[in-house]
Amino acid sequence: MLAVHFGAGNIGRGFIGQLLYESGYEICFLDVNQTVIDDINNLGKYRIKLVGDTPKFIEVENISAVNSNDIDLVVKKIVQADIITTALGANILKYIAPVIAKGINERIIKNKKTLNIIACENMIGASSKLEELVYKHFDELKIKELKKYISFPNSAVDRIVPIQNNEEKLLVETEEFFEWDIDGSNIIGSKPNICGVTYVDNLQAYIERKLFTVNATHASIAYLGYMYGKKTVYEATQDKKIMEIVRQVTKETSKLLVKKYSFDLEKHQAYINKIIQRFSSKYISDDILRVARSPIRKIGENERLIAPAKQLLENNIEPVALSTVIACALHFKNDKDVEAKELQDFILQNGVEEALEKYSKLNRNSRLVQLIVKKYNELK
Repeated sequence: MLAVHFGAGNIGRGFIGQLLYESGYEICFLDVNQTVIDDINNLGKYRIKLVGDTPKFIEVENISAVNSNDIDLVVKKIVQADIITTALGANILKYIAPVIAKGINERIIKNKKTLNIIACENMIGASSKLEELVYKHFDELKIKELKKYISFPNSAVDRIVPIQNNEEKLLVETEEFFEWDIDGSNIIGSKPNICGVTYVDNLQAYIERKLFTVNATHASIAYLGYMYGKKTVYEATQDKKIMEIVRQVTKETSKLLVKKYSFDLEKHQAYINKIIQRFSSKYISDDILRVARSPIRKIGENERLIAPAKQLLENNIEPVALSTVIACALHFKNDKDVEAKELQDFILQNGVEEALEKYSKLNRNSRLVQLIVKKYNELK
């Protein structure tokens, strides 16, 4: 079985690659980093270090790599693939869509076997977005034909793989915990047998659980940590004032999720506790500036902070802690971050209300904007 995976970075190798290998797949990584490509092809294997007081090592073999700019070879791999996955960043999907389009067009001529293409990105509906980008290259008649053989099931993924610099080539350090949920209702053909994957019928519940709990908590620690002058996530989690607000954020999102999806309150609280425990680990601490990067995306209307805040207000619950975190995000400055610089320049010229209207699609006269602006001014 051949798995073709776009993205040979730490998440691709240290998460998706591990599970595909353990499921018996030969893995062909597609990437533009020629050094990593050469290392994969020369070594033919790499190690994953599961960090902790007693670290564990996993060796991943039966691998190869291709430069994704080699269009003809990538197309050939897509034609041969039993499954295609991605883990390269949601903003990169638009760049791989043309070659996927070319590949599946060739595939349905040479290989009529069904194919699932799963985008494992930190984004709601990443596979659907990739599908939209791919099908832009075809007319309606061709799309109808392709959909007989190709599907793009959405998924939700969770594993902390921090930025790292290891002397050992291709070594990836990561936590032991992981979660990979796939929309089973949108699988074409038989469900791929992937170790550790959970196929679910109501993926939206799991996506929002992760987005409003894992991602919202991570962002909260980062933006609060930035405001309190912390350098790392671990350092921020050791500050009682920061974690008091973070706990309030999880209480707010918990109220929403339990009400909306009937999650068991006790089990959901255990899920929250596990998340905070993971972020508090000294072994997988990440840089505050990296976790806080791309604030425009993170204050988007359907994203980790704004979406639960809006829904809480719709349920007559004031998102006080979430508003505090959003205000911190609006204060986030980093000249090396394109989005942070754009956001600060816009606020300087137009004010916070217009920024929330432009980037979060909020009515400037809404209660949520009032709450955020109040917190923003308090933080000055």
